[in-house]
Amino acid sequence: MQRQAMWMTWVLAVGLVSGCSTDGTEVAGDSGGMGSTGGTLGPPPTTTNPGQTVTSGNGTGMGTQGNDTANDETAGGFLMPPDGGVTGQCDPFEQDCPKGEKCTSYVVEPGGATVDATHCVEVIGDDLWGEPCERFEDNDTCAAGFFCMTDVSGNTGIGSCLEYCSPGTPCEFGGECFAFNDGALPVCEITCDPILQDCPQGQGCYAAFDNFVCAMPGAPNGQGADGDPCFTIQSCNPGLICRGGTAGCLMDTCCTPICELSGPPDQCVDASESCVVALDDPPPGLTDVGYCGIPE
Repeated sequence: MQRQAMWMTWVLAVGLVSGCSTDGTEVAGDSGGMGSTGGTLGPPPTTTNPGQTVTSGNGTGMGTQGNDTANDETAGGFLMPPDGGVTGQCDPFEQDCPKGEKCTSYVVEPGGATVDATHCVEVIGDDLWGEPCERFEDNDTCAAGFFCMTDVSGNTGIGSCLEYCSPGTPCEFGGECFAFNDGALPVCEITCDPILQDCPQGQGCYAAFDNFVCAMPGAPNGQGADGDPCFTIQSCNPGLICRGGTAGCLMDTCCTPICELSGPPDQCVDASESCVVALDDPPPGLTDVGYCGIPE
């Protein structure tokens, strides 16, 4: 696979689900992790090298897919908040808000774990790509065109500015563009090799859409090992993936080891498991990636 020459420090928001999704949307849940609610993660590591290649999903812009999935809304048109009011959506890539304002992603329903819509807000900061920032309930200190990513997209606190993007359009600071959360969070992310675990220090390589991206691990305390239940793509320790159909899993999805399809037959500990295909349509360089699961 293509290796990135430069790396950016960031956290990918791809939230909780009661069945770990890899299509790029965040979903409601209550476990910590990448795009989950709680989480015990600290702020992302600081960034020193500006430039990279982004990864995360094959979304098609506002109103497409996402990896923290279930609470996402389709893009375009207007959303009806719980109180019956109408909130118009803007385009975070085009930044089509009035002068002095910016388009940012936010959580429509109070208390939601992941961002699911966009709106125009006052510009209150000038933090740029890769710089530390602070996220509030409906705004952040990043400059227009950037999103302050904390451990979960809907969480507040200290994070790092990610670049908003439009799928199919090159990312200014490198990487690939993925439209997470049904297009409510289109950001640039770094791709990686889950077998090599070639992400920057402090990050793991996790499945998102038909690819793998670098992100901060988000397993709840004491969990994330083989066989533990998982609710987001980051709910597992690096080297594992959140999938259903695994031995001894008492939930819809559990953490299970990554393996090589062309590797030896004894890669999986449980005799009922074998190395099965991890991605439906993997990019070049990831066609040999599998996970320990029960063959259908």
